[in-house]
Amino acid sequence: MNTILRNIALVGAIALLSACGGESENREAAIEKEAKKYGIDADVTVDEKGDVKTVAIKRGNAVVGQHLSVPAEFPDDIKLPANWNMIASAPVPNLNGFSVQALSEDDAETILTNLRGSMSADGWTETVADQPTPQMSRINFEKDDRMANFNIIANGDTNAVQLMTMSKP
Repeated sequence: MNTILRNIALVGAIALLSACGGESENREAAIEKEAKKYGIDADVTVDEKGDVKTVAIKRGNAVVGQHLSVPAEFPDDIKLPANWNMIASAPVPNLNGFSVQALSEDDAETILTNLRGSMSADGWTETVADQPTPQMSRINFEKDDRMANFNIIANGDTNAVQLMTMSKP
């Protein structure tokens, strides 16, 4: 866990480096080169102005960063909203699944409503929904021999969304 936190802190540092001027390609290369000095395998993309668009730091099969895409092997019948800022993903081999973390500016009720709609539309059945604390909501779904578990946790002005997909035990 400390490694993930260190990598997330480095994402912030890389974002600060993006304030430097220069061409997009030069800026992208400079940020990636700086990360390599710390033994970090970073993939940075910048927009046409040279501002950092995405940062992905890879550690084995896990990736942390900002504005990441879901892994190619991620189940295509679980659609994550486009407005979520995915900040981490990792396969969970022993459970044949994925762990994904994202940030959303939507409130918890909106997130739950949207998940219910999209998961149901893709053939998933809601199995559990509760609010164990005022700051946390969770909702679980099942389909075939698989499970998808979402935790929505208040995080200041945003909500952190944790998703775990896996085969049923």
